Amino acid sequence: MKEIQQLIEISQQYGRDRRFVIAGGGNTSYKNSEKIWVKASGSSLATITEEGFAVLDRSLLHPMAEKIYSTHAAEREEQVKNDLAAATLTKDKRPSVETSMHNVIDYPFVVHLHPTAVNGLMCAQDAEASLKKLFGEKTLFVEYTDPGYVLFKKVYDRIKEHRMAYNEEPKVIWLQNHGI
Repeated sequence: MKEIQQLIEISQQYGRDRRFVIAGGGNTSYKNSEKIWVKASGSSLATITEEGFAVLDRSLLHPMAEKIYSTHAAEREEQVKNDLAAATLTKDKRPSVETSMHNVIDYPFVVHLHPTAVNGLMCAQDAEASLKKLFGEKTLFVEYTDPGYVLFKKVYDRIKEHRMAYNEEPKVIWLQNHGI
């Protein structure tokens, strides 16, 4: 499948460039209507091959966006982990904790990175105002929250707000104290 080869090439391109990736951080994905390929935990973007991606059934991921999970953090993350495992078709691979976030972004390819230069801005007290000044009002800024399900839900809600306000998908999602 040529899209998977493209995903590998994109992943390696960013993974080998220290301006974008430090110590293997970040993840990439490709999705079609049925499946999503997302970097598996423990894989390195710089050297990733097709075997470095977990493959998940999107029909089992979609309900997670509206599902009500426990309000207790440890219990909630265990429930989410179980749902991700149930959706995983490659049972020997553990998908990124940010898989759900990749799934709701309405582009076939998603690149999520933590570049030092971007985080310099994203960690500033006036990050959102600076982004709007640099890139305009349509900038999608997501306030800091812990990675995992809580971040996914916040991103999901902010994407819905952006779609309603601008009738378009955000081109870049800026995550406070986290990356893009």
